[in-house]
Amino acid sequence: MAAISTDRVLRADAQRNQDRIVAAAHGAFAELGYEVTMDEIARRAGVGAATIYRRFPTKERLLRAIFDTRIGELELAIAAAAAIPDPWEALLAGIRALIEIQTANMVFLQALDQSGVMLELKGEIEVRVFAPLSDLFARAQASGQVRGDLDPEELPLLIQMVTATAKHTPACATPTSAMRYLTLLADALRTPSPSTLPRL
Repeated sequence: MAAISTDRVLRADAQRNQDRIVAAAHGAFAELGYEVTMDEIARRAGVGAATIYRRFPTKERLLRAIFDTRIGELELAIAAAAAIPDPWEALLAGIRALIEIQTANMVFLQALDQSGVMLELKGEIEVRVFAPLSDLFARAQASGQVRGDLDPEELPLLIQMVTATAKHTPACATPTSAMRYLTLLADALRTPSPSTLPRL
């Protein structure tokens, strides 16, 4: 029984180390981009470089671990949105969650692009993010709250229209401006009356 208890302590300690590494790496990639060194990530995590290489032999493996953490958070947010009874509010909450996480992680997403990891993840993002969002879109459309001449498959492109502004225009890369353009997108999707835009 003592051995089992010790094993559990060791596993918990290893998990804490891994969580600390992933959190430090996320901050480092977000601040310094793909060129950040593993030694710098180790320094920020407060562990030796050998500890990082033992768990994450390459930057790509580390980027993947960060992605899994962020995508897991997004899946929970979309699931919470799906539980909202009103189909329009559910769709809007799901889209908002995706745009918020994208605008908050712009440099990290660029690092994923530079590493080539993003290409491998496109299919997974489609299944884990856009498929449930498309379900919310179809549900809102069936309720008559979303215009009927749109296809749920257009949703990724419509969301990209919002995030591309933040990505390519640094002056617009703020949560407030992202929500402003989301409001414009929502007005284009919804059938009746326009909303009040948040001020920049």
